[in-house]
Amino acid sequence: MIYTYKLSEEISRWAFEIHIKNINSWWIAYTNPTAGPWKRVESYDEKSEKGEVCRFGRDEKRPDIVVVNDELKIIIIFEAKDSLDKLKSKNQIEKSCKVVENMAKTLNSIVDNPYWGERHLYKKYNGLLWGSTNLSSNESIQEVFRIYSKEFNRIESIIDKTIQIGIESNKDINNSINISYHTNSDSKIANNIIESLK
Repeated sequence: MIYTYKLSEEISRWAFEIHIKNINSWWIAYTNPTAGPWKRVESYDEKSEKGEVCRFGRDEKRPDIVVVNDELKIIIIFEAKDSLDKLKSKNQIEKSCKVVENMAKTLNSIVDNPYWGERHLYKKYNGLLWGSTNLSSNESIQEVFRIYSKEFNRIESIIDKTIQIGIESNKDINNSINISYHTNSDSKIANNIIESLK
């Protein structure tokens, strides 16, 4: 039996989360599932015990995923939508950049939590995640990166604006989801991030 489904934002995000859980270099500090445990950012102490780093208020705007790489000393704060087009509406760009900026500021301010340790010193980057049934062109992806860069510059964001990461969850004709990885930079660190995510 073949099952069909609509590729929603939730499913696009789940596909990436499952992938992250199956690789060793990255781990999920926060995810914002529908009707799920959205309140807490969690991390690991020096004994690899998991604990709360911070929590969100009920009406506080939250990112969709926060992933951490302790080897690269990098945190990516993702905003997700079910299509690339939905990420580039003016209202969405302003909202997403503000959410990423606020999360980065919060994570930078946590300096005495045993579960967060020295991670407040890690580089923070913007991540965009979207679903598709037809692969997005590099030109359209780079256009969205440019729009977000412009907004981050406008708000004088504290995140590192030189690198952005894009994750595309593409549903193929067999209803499988294949993940592709994108960046706006050809720097060594950007390439290291992409390779580590694969």
